[in-house]
Amino acid sequence: MTIKVLLAFLLAFSAVNAHPRTTSSAVLSGPYLGQEPPGSVPEIFGPGVISVEANFEHSAAVFSPDGDEVFWCTNVGWYSGEGRQGMLRLYFMKQVDGNWTEPRPAPFAADVRAERPVFSPDGKSLYFEAFAASGREDDVDIFVVHRTPGGWSDPVPVSPFINTAAVERLHCVTADGSMYFTRNLLRPDEEIFVSRFVDGAFTVPETLGRPFDSEDPELAFAIGPDEDYILVSTVNAERTSSSLFITYRRPDGTWTERIKTPYYCGGFLALSPDSNYLFMLTEDIYWVDTSFVERLRP
Repeated sequence: MTIKVLLAFLLAFSAVNAHPRTTSSAVLSGPYLGQEPPGSVPEIFGPGVISVEANFEHSAAVFSPDGDEVFWCTNVGWYSGEGRQGMLRLYFMKQVDGNWTEPRPAPFAADVRAERPVFSPDGKSLYFEAFAASGREDDVDIFVVHRTPGGWSDPVPVSPFINTAAVERLHCVTADGSMYFTRNLLRPDEEIFVSRFVDGAFTVPETLGRPFDSEDPELAFAIGPDEDYILVSTVNAERTSSSLFITYRRPDGTWTERIKTPYYCGGFLALSPDSNYLFMLTEDIYWVDTSFVERLRP
């Protein structure tokens, strides 16, 4: 089962409240597109703008460290019959002179199926996943683009240490630039790795082992700013329901057992730049405040 089919299947098991989606032509301004921040109940993010009824969103909403750009993945027109199989593209908006631009495809991946955008901690690079040069569907790599005076650079593979002939999927990048990712997602030989960013380059990845590689397949991660907690989205063995868990780093460097949160999602997790909000995907892109992180801490 592909990730796309799995996410579509998980929609029926979402525990968040549905809200009507409206399309707005008004000029958007202010932090987070001017949307009222959520509380402990998840809210649709950017209804009618980012979360669009006719579109098939396939990522969280990912903001740049300065909050002036947002990237996400979508298949425009999928539910209205206008979209096509495999047309997952990165879209973005940016704040210019206080107002947000209209959503448009990322120019560096306009003709490439690309997913899971993630910013570097300084906002000067953007990582995403796409099919490798081999073109095989079982060979997915992580790519990176860099800011230049003329805009984003062309995409390049992120590192020969990270990309292999298997499926590498990006989950998150921490405050020090370290990359957490999965190899062979949703397969029995799935493993979760961390590659440290040292002197401008990624190191040989190290597997995290337990409790990260659980019996239930992991769909996505979000790492706290100080790597003191990890949010994990998992799907059960039958792939009929998903759950969101959290695990905390103890003072001795070990990790607690996973604690179930009140939320469910189909994967694709991202924290806001200040870590006050969690973005996640169900049928739409939702966001919720992260006060639960401290409430659940042992």
